[in-house]
Amino acid sequence: MEDNPNKPKTKVYGFVDGFNLYHAIDHFDHGVDDSDKARYRKYKWLCLTSLIKRFVAPKTEELAGIEYFTTYPTWDDGKRMRHQVFASAQAVMGVHYTLGNFKDKTVTCRAECKHDFTMHEEKQTDINIAVAMIDFADRYDKLILVTADSDQVPAVKLLRKLYPEKRVAVLPPIGRGAKELSKVCHETFKMTEDHLKACQLPNPLPIHKNAVLIKPPTWG
Repeated sequence: MEDNPNKPKTKVYGFVDGFNLYHAIDHFDHGVDDSDKARYRKYKWLCLTSLIKRFVAPKTEELAGIEYFTTYPTWDDGKRMRHQVFASAQAVMGVHYTLGNFKDKTVTCRAECKHDFTMHEEKQTDINIAVAMIDFADRYDKLILVTADSDQVPAVKLLRKLYPEKRVAVLPPIGRGAKELSKVCHETFKMTEDHLKACQLPNPLPIHKNAVLIKPPTWG
């Protein structure tokens, strides 16, 4: 049966859990040694637009937008600046980003020392993603959720209850599984090293006539 050329294409939106994706690229959990665990770090200069497009069927679907959810590490100027450059690069490629924040949390060591120490705990990102899935529902027919975080299971369930006609796909970051999310989504995609390799941003990346963004040197 031939496709109906007059049928409107399915509008696809990508939602990217920034830290979930970053940590998967920064540290391959199944690596056999330190070198193997760092195998994907050279792909940090990733174009989210190109990546999501790899999972959009051009004949029947169209990419309507990408939302990137992340948080800047305020306690480390180097990390914060690199993260800001990356977010700016995504914006150049048409991605909209939403920022959460970090809060300090005092934790007592469970080992013999029993000393208190401060941890930086990411806040709001999970909630921002969940709220946006519902709030933006009129913008898409299909959602591609880039995360392996099972905390999004209740949000996906609610989305499907409120909008049963919407389809939801999960794209776990490379090297990670999303067993619980897969159970509540219509389909599960797989991210590979070939995807990361093919979806790198230009370096330098022009942002206007007299300015460019440069890939952070420490990213390989």
